[in-house]
Amino acid sequence: MSNNRHLNTQVSFLILSSILAQISSEQQTKIHLSLIHRDSSLSPLYNPRDSPYERIRQSFVRSKARLSYLINNANDNMSGVDFQGSMEGNDGEYFVKICIGTPRVELLASVDTASELVLTRGYNRKQSSTYNPIPCNSSICTLVPNNSCDSFNMCSFSSVYADFPLAYSLLGSDNFTLETSDERFFALQDIIFGIENDDNVDENELNSTSPTQYDGILGLGYHNLSLVMQMSSIIEPKFTYCFGNTSDPDAKNQLVLGKGVFLEGQTTSLKVIEGRYNLVLEGLSIGKRRLDIPPDVFQVSESGGQGVIIESATTLTFLAPAAYYKLVEELEQDIGLVSELWLDPPFERCYKGNVMDIQEFRGLIFHFERDVNVVMDVSNLFLQVGNEMFCLAVLPSPVEGVSVLGSLFQQYYSVGYDLGEMLVSFQRIECEVLESHFRN
Repeated sequence: MSNNRHLNTQVSFLILSSILAQISSEQQTKIHLSLIHRDSSLSPLYNPRDSPYERIRQSFVRSKARLSYLINNANDNMSGVDFQGSMEGNDGEYFVKICIGTPRVELLASVDTASELVLTRGYNRKQSSTYNPIPCNSSICTLVPNNSCDSFNMCSFSSVYADFPLAYSLLGSDNFTLETSDERFFALQDIIFGIENDDNVDENELNSTSPTQYDGILGLGYHNLSLVMQMSSIIEPKFTYCFGNTSDPDAKNQLVLGKGVFLEGQTTSLKVIEGRYNLVLEGLSIGKRRLDIPPDVFQVSESGGQGVIIESATTLTFLAPAAYYKLVEELEQDIGLVSELWLDPPFERCYKGNVMDIQEFRGLIFHFERDVNVVMDVSNLFLQVGNEMFCLAVLPSPVEGVSVLGSLFQQYYSVGYDLGEMLVSFQRIECEVLESHFRN
């Protein structure tokens, strides 16, 4: 699928020319933000009653729901039924604080590389003096599939929310402020975003903070309306994130937007297939032994195969069935594991014992295009789900031709996206080290 559906040069110029960053030229190279894991005590989704094992179990459930969303909405997005600003199948894994409007209202948004839009809910546009609706005859409105005019001739579109199955959303612009990890502020004017139509919502509900929900999606997809592309007039269209220990909710997690992106280490080709970021995976190895998996298992196909998706809002790794079952066979043989029957639906392959007892594992290597090799070690592959039980954190995709690399695959890596050159880089690093690099 061509990328032209996502990027329109003329419309892009209109968007970029409307954005003004109120920051000095010395500061325009990068914006460094802290990410909040959904299970962190700083998250609105945090439940202090959940045990570590219960949180892991929930991550399996969420990952399966997210995979279903990615698969099912790809074809819908092609037909224009739904815009990928959707909150369905996206409870989020990592969040970032943003402020919108005048006066500023702080929101917590899920960082999503598979979403093409900044989308909010529970935000009262009527109380912001700097909010501007987008007219439905604007060329910007044409960027939103299934767009229409509301009763005031303003741009509207439908989007699927988790608890509002077919919500009616408006397209508008307002001032955004990003708080950096070192407590500075970057102000952006006229950022275009989707907002749930609040005409029929009680004002007290709009002004209250729900203890169980987040406020929106920070889309980083390859589209004119994603945040990273809207900001490309003042910073290069690049971003990097670093996920720390996914089993530690309070581990350091970073997001960096702009020129200061840590594009070092191994660099492979980045593609966009049906709105998702894709990598060209050529095979798998355990140590030096290449697994006997046909290469076309990982390729995009006309029959519906979406190839290998890399994204931020899924925890687990999913492999196309032919690759998954071959991996399980070889992995259990290599490590000497015997699977246990455990009737808990989210899990697939589980084993008695402690994952820390696995010794001398040679690593599972993903071989990408351009001779890039990314290693998954024990901490990327297994999760302790009980006192004497651990499970494989790689699951089979329900359909052939679709694999997804989630945050656990990317754990302890700086992953950098260069949307100008269409490259992605992998650098093994502790996120604390990355933070120090950007502050220097």
